[in-house]
Amino acid sequence: MDALKNELRTTYVALNATFREYLESQGFDEAIIDHYVQCFSANVGTGKLHRGLATLYIGKQLAKTEVNEEESNQLCVLAWLVEMLGAHYLILDDIMDESTTRRGEPCWYRQPHIGLMAINDACILKSAIFFFLKKFLRQHPGYIDIVELFVDLGLHTELGQLCDLAAAKEEDIGTFSEEKYWSIVKEKSSYSISGPIMLALAYWRLATPKNLEQTHTFAVALGEYFQVNDDYIDVYGDYEITGKHGTDIQDKKCSWLIIEALSRVNEEQRKRLLQNYGRKEPSHVDTVKKVFEELDLPKAFREYEGKQRVKIEGIIAAMDESEGLKREIFLMLFQGFRKGRQF
Repeated sequence: MDALKNELRTTYVALNATFREYLESQGFDEAIIDHYVQCFSANVGTGKLHRGLATLYIGKQLAKTEVNEEESNQLCVLAWLVEMLGAHYLILDDIMDESTTRRGEPCWYRQPHIGLMAINDACILKSAIFFFLKKFLRQHPGYIDIVELFVDLGLHTELGQLCDLAAAKEEDIGTFSEEKYWSIVKEKSSYSISGPIMLALAYWRLATPKNLEQTHTFAVALGEYFQVNDDYIDVYGDYEITGKHGTDIQDKKCSWLIIEALSRVNEEQRKRLLQNYGRKEPSHVDTVKKVFEELDLPKAFREYEGKQRVKIEGIIAAMDESEGLKREIFLMLFQGFRKGRQF
């Protein structure tokens, strides 16, 4: 992966310079340009590049012939655009969740002199995706499909976020259900996983109904696996590793842990959860965590993880490669998510 990272870093510099030149050509002053560069660096350039690397790797794996320089550059651009879309949502998500840290640093909106200007910064990052698509891929035969994919990925992520936020506004967490939770996960997580695969398929004109169906099935299963892991990390993760303080309990999120807890509680435990879940004070958070421990949710998580792992391995084994999609890609994504767990 080091060679892929080096390719991405080279393209990162080029993208930054390209947009800077565009802003200069439009007459923006140096302060505005510097602000954009700072935003791009802090929110796009500091990530772990999981989805960007996946996009580039999959793009190269699906090529039927050796990838030439132009194709490699275009795939690197797509990889960074995936990272930019993710950065856009992380900025907004941190604001909506009132998070304090991201990657071990204060969230972008909590940086000095940024505040709610971060909302506009996030919008610029998303708009810049389509600027770069037009700049670097307008002549590509799959251009329209790729543009529509970014629109579709964004829409479904936003719909998932809406479901997530709406659930957190419920007065009674007793209304939380498995059906509601998995519906949120399907929109929020599976599309972020299927995105790199579908973009590579669109780039190489391999987006057949069969390939898209297989991608969807795999992405939903891995999205569930990823989101349950993420929910677990929010409560039990080590800040020294994650660089983020979890807030799902305080924000009254419809998470896997609360859904699992509500399915296991006795009346006294249920009462304590109803009284304390969604409260900001540390004492209320500690009470919720105590109920989670009483219910041995870490053990329940390990059991879920084992079952879901077997399910995903079965999907990968049954994959049909006859139309250009490769089993190795699904296997790499699954192994990558497992190794990247932050707990």
